[in-house]
Amino acid sequence: MRPAFWLFLLVLNHCTIIFLNQSFHLWIIQISKPSKTPVKHQDQPLQGVGFALCAAAMLSTMNMFGKLLGSVHDPVEITFYRNLIAIIILLIGLAVLGKLSLIKTSRPKAQFVRSFVGTIGMLFSMWSVVILPLATATALLFTAPLFVVLLSYPLLKERVGLFRLGAVMIGFLGVILIAQPENDVEPLHIAIGLIAGFLNGIVAICLRWLGNTESTATTNFYFLFYGVIGTGLAMPFIGEMPTTETSPWILGIGIVGLLSLLFKTQGFRLGPAALISPISYTLMIWALIYDYFIWHSTPSLAVIIGAFVIISSNVIILWRENRKSRNVD
Repeated sequence: MRPAFWLFLLVLNHCTIIFLNQSFHLWIIQISKPSKTPVKHQDQPLQGVGFALCAAAMLSTMNMFGKLLGSVHDPVEITFYRNLIAIIILLIGLAVLGKLSLIKTSRPKAQFVRSFVGTIGMLFSMWSVVILPLATATALLFTAPLFVVLLSYPLLKERVGLFRLGAVMIGFLGVILIAQPENDVEPLHIAIGLIAGFLNGIVAICLRWLGNTESTATTNFYFLFYGVIGTGLAMPFIGEMPTTETSPWILGIGIVGLLSLLFKTQGFRLGPAALISPISYTLMIWALIYDYFIWHSTPSLAVIIGAFVIISSNVIILWRENRKSRNVD
């Protein structure tokens, strides 16, 4: 691995620590639970953008660690270690802050459904980053919002117009471009990436069900808790003991995985969705960087165009939703 890459990762880590140090206290107070007394919310868009950028960097770094681990460990093992490390850190943080009461939920069945779907989605996401180049896997994960649009009517009874349906169709044309035979990508691998995107879309819908009544810490705890139990059942049969080489990667995937969840939540708390949502597409930049520096891989022109088409369709849908909400207001 090139020394320049490790220098780059060190700079990224240093910037993240500085950002955390400046915002940590306010962040913990806000993610703990909603205040019992109404407090007027004031957007802080610059901080929101900063957290969203960090969230994208952490999520892509988690995928990078997952791909490195994929040469030794099964995706089920990777998901288990990711959730185990993250839940330990989360519980320690809640205990230090005296917030362990947050693990109580008023909606256990809904939390189970979200955690079940989320864990399977995580398994397919890890599987896709192991078998595909990071840039290709990332582009396919961007189909999640497209599936949300398609599922909005059957699951949420929300009306979906021809404009959004057209944007979805355009997005899936991007998938067809990525799946071209000359890109040397197996159809089964594309299917796994699409299933990951589909399940992440269902998770987004589940979060809309839970968001009004459950705190971020509560939902994250149950996602990690059920994820550890579900994947842990398979560990006696497929588990491999971590080596001195893979242990830092396992620790890293747990830490950055938890940070990505918390950074993303805080970004949406501090900035409007229309500003924060498109920042997630910087995942592609990180994926391209990691592909180049670690695996010496560059995507084909068709993959780049396909990713651009998928991202563009998402931006069109987001623009349409933002315009509709303004008209309603």
